[in-house]
Amino acid sequence: MRQTTGTKVIAAAKDVVSPLLVLLALAMVMALVMATGSPAWAWSDKIKEDSNTVCRLEPEAQCTQAVRIGLQAPGLDMHDASMPNMRLDDANLERANLSGSILQLANLRRANLSGANMERTHLHGVNLQGANLRGANLRGANLLDADLSGADLTGADVTGAILIAAKLDNAVWTDGRICAEGSVSDCR
Repeated sequence: MRQTTGTKVIAAAKDVVSPLLVLLALAMVMALVMATGSPAWAWSDKIKEDSNTVCRLEPEAQCTQAVRIGLQAPGLDMHDASMPNMRLDDANLERANLSGSILQLANLRRANLSGANMERTHLHGVNLQGANLRGANLRGANLLDADLSGADLTGADVTGAILIAAKLDNAVWTDGRICAEGSVSDCR
């Protein structure tokens, strides 16, 4: 079978297009990573300076990458706020209203969130290691890939919460049971 000029052009185009598609796909992945942040940023103990000085602690606030380590704000109302990659480790947010907020990839390690309203809160990839979540309202919260190792969830309402790939090593479950080492998605 004889190859026509059109067939040769198509074959040559495939050789050029394939590497271009690979580069385009790589560029898209890098853009997505840069746009959504990385858990390493929020979870890093080395980041101590605040990169978001305009963050106001109020409802519907825009607090992306703000650093508020050790914040003392019991009863704070920040419902529907955008706080991805925020550092709130060791914060006292007892009885805070964080309902409907976005806290994706935030660091809430050892935070006091007892009695907090976190209904429908987006907590994907959040660090909640050793956090106090006693009596917290987590109804419908997205805890996909969150780290709840050593957290206390006694009396918390997790009805409808998404716990897929959530780490629960040594966490105190809602009924007071201690979750076994290696517990993921459910307390064993």
